[in-house]
Formats: sequence, C-alpha cells, structure tokens
Amino acid sequence: MYLAHPNKPIKKLNIMSGKLTGKVAIITGASAGIGRASALALAAEGAHVVVTARRGERLEELTAEIKKLGSNTTIVVGDARDEKTAEETVKAALSVTGKIDILLNNTGMGIYKDLVDTSIADYETMVDTNVRTTFLFSRHVVPHMIKQKSGTILMLSSMAGVYGLQVRPFIALLNLHRLALHRHWIKNYARMELK
Repeated sequence: MYLAHPNKPIKKLNIMSGKLTGKVAIITGASAGIGRASALALAAEGAHVVVTARRGERLEELTAEIKKLGSNTTIVVGDARDEKTAEETVKAALSVTGKIDILLNNTGMGIYKDLVDTSIADYETMVDTNVRTTFLFSRHVVPHMIKQKSGTILMLSSMAGVYGLQVRPFIALLNLHRLALHRHWIKNYARMELK
C-alpha cells in the first residue's frame, strides 16, 4: 500500500496486498486532494482506476504516478456536473473489463459564507458540485452493479451533515443530502449484494 498526500511524493508502505487486482474503480474529482490520494491508494492495491476531473494535465501527472506503481488507469476529462461526463466515464470503465466494482463519489466544494451572504449562484454551484455529481454518477453506475450483483459505492462527505455548522448552514445541508442518498442506497440495494 502507498501513503499518498496531494503535495508530497508517495511513500511506500510494505503492506500492499493486491486485494483489488482485477477490480475497476471510478474516482470523481481525482485531480487533487482526497480523490488523487484515493486513486493512488486503490491503484497500489492493484485496481484499474478510471479517474475523472476537469484538469486533464493533473490527471496525466496522476497517471504517470500510477504507472510507477505498476497499475493502469483510464482518464476521462470533464466536468462531473455534466451528465455527459458521467456517461463517458461509465463507458470507459466498462470498456476495461465489462464491470465496475467501485465508485468513489469524491467531487465536492464549499463556499463558506453565512446564510445572508450566500447568493443564489453560490447555492446552485454548491448543489451542482456536491449533490448533482453524486446523483449523476450513482445513477449511471448502479444499473451495472445491479446487473453484476456486486459493487461498492463510496460517498465522501463531512460530518457537517450529521452535526451541522453554526455559521455554514449550506455545507451541512449539502452533506446531509449525500448522507440521505447513502441511506437510500443501503435500504434499497444492500439485498442485491451491493455496498
């Protein structure tokens, strides 16, 4: 396994198990931060990672690092808020082995303003980036996971959806949306061996 930090070189940890060899993982928002670190970690465990983000040059740099780990990657450059990006990413993942094993819904952002200072444009940007992207990618991946009777969807969020934030009400609201979608997922798809 490899310990990855967005702004530091990767460090090898001698616990790589290869437990994801043969698995295909989609990671949204993979060009930086948690998405990038997750792509490196999954690739280090043997997964073929399909990475998507708007910044193609950063995805190319990530691909070079993944190749050093001995794993493969597929890049889909696009805005996760656009349904076309979700469709193209799913198509790219299916072209690898005909299945999708993992979806990591990582795309997100925050505009940290008080209620009265948050414009409609700010609100719409946050909803599109945090909620719409999770919906779009999950919507396009779930039918394939149902068909193959397996799969794992991870939805990154913050505890703001559970505890709320006194001065950042919309961050709490957006994270609560993801939490609700996750609970729906568990109730409706767990019986089909999906996680």
